[in-house]
Amino acid sequence: MLYTWPGPRESDVSLEASIRKCGRTSHWGAALGLLCEGMRAGVQLFAGHYAATATACSRGGQWQQALSVLGEMWRAKLEPDVIGYNAGISACGKGRQWQRALSLFRAMAESKFEPNVVSCNAAVTACEKGGQWQRAVALFCEMWQARLELDVISYSAGITACEKGVQWQRALALLSGMREAKLERDATSCSAGIRACLKGEQWQQALALLSEMREARLELNVICCSAGICACNQGGQWQGALALLGELGESQLERDVVTYSAVVSACEKGEQWQRALALLQGMREASVEPDTTSYNAGISACGKGKQWQRATVLLRWMRETKLEPDAISYNAGISACGKGDEWQQALALLSEMQAKLEPDVISYNAGISACEKDEQWQRALALLGEMRQAELQPNVISYSAVTSACEKGEQWQRALMLLSEMSEVTLEPNVISYSAGISACEKGEQWPRALALLSVMREAKVEPNIISSTILLQR
Repeated sequence: MLYTWPGPRESDVSLEASIRKCGRTSHWGAALGLLCEGMRAGVQLFAGHYAATATACSRGGQWQQALSVLGEMWRAKLEPDVIGYNAGISACGKGRQWQRALSLFRAMAESKFEPNVVSCNAAVTACEKGGQWQRAVALFCEMWQARLELDVISYSAGITACEKGVQWQRALALLSGMREAKLERDATSCSAGIRACLKGEQWQQALALLSEMREARLELNVICCSAGICACNQGGQWQGALALLGELGESQLERDVVTYSAVVSACEKGEQWQRALALLQGMREASVEPDTTSYNAGISACGKGKQWQRATVLLRWMRETKLEPDAISYNAGISACGKGDEWQQALALLSEMQAKLEPDVISYNAGISACEKDEQWQRALALLGEMRQAELQPNVISYSAVTSACEKGEQWQRALMLLSEMSEVTLEPNVISYSAGISACEKGEQWPRALALLSVMREAKVEPNIISSTILLQR
């Protein structure tokens, strides 16, 4: 669309009207052209002309141009009006120029124009988008203390700032403030509150907010549903996650890879491996390509369900789709094979991992546990040695698994040696470590040593479990 101005013989009002028309449709270039044309024609320009042009630039996301227009205004010895200042602050916010937005806001406060709720909202939003949540909250408090009539935008900006700063209590307080101010909470403010609770690991509060939205008959958008799904994932509420995913589908809202991955992860936490696999298949059918996070959750779910074959199939699918398994993928696969009593497969995956990535403590622990379950004590010991060579510090889980492997292999001397070694590296044996040592002594008919271990166990204030207690009662 071509925007024209009748010319210098017409009133300056018509020029301002033409510029405003450009602003309403975000044609900032046309607005600038009209302002320049007016300058060349010698039209007497007023604050309104500049403010309308700055507003057009702001709506078009052109913060540099908006500030340039305000600069021209000052050079013309004109004071920006409220609309001009608001346009500049808003433009800086969109460009994540929070320092410039605050400078304009402070300049406005020192001028004859008092910042209004629009000015303050724009400044709070600019700070929030610039990652300055403390400043955003401080500005919101200034607005409240100045008794400005706060609107939904004000509260939403403040809540979003709290979300960025993981200040979930403050976010909930602001949502309560909206109710007290008799303002209708919208999807934007509630979504920000839900995300704030999520970041603060308060999934129950997040789901409570989602429930309040339903009661208030607020339309759940994709942001709300996705945040709700993440809350369900955080709390292991797989049924709720599936229900929200279904709602997204029924409302024909976009279900992206992040949303699907969160639901798969929720099913993994709930030990629902069949549903996790069905979701991965559903993603493919919906033309949503699973990412590494999706596959990792699926592999882990298969591990919990002792479905090691399916876990290895998912690893193969990853490679076929040009996704390179990461440390989490391999660790989950090794663990799945171990839980399925397939120590050879577990070690094969660990070997494959070593050729591509650097295994971590979790990788080795998963391999050691696989060996322990199948009484492969020599291999478990070898993996412990490999950990040290890789300059990884074995932890209590590492030692406990190797000690248990030695116990199953009736290697009581090695089991006791490992317990002694734990003390040397300042690791506190746990009930599993002690029980494995006691059981190893029992199998080797080393009753005095078993009793001595029980005594040490009590001195360390580790409560004997049924295994260690039963063994000694037999004596």
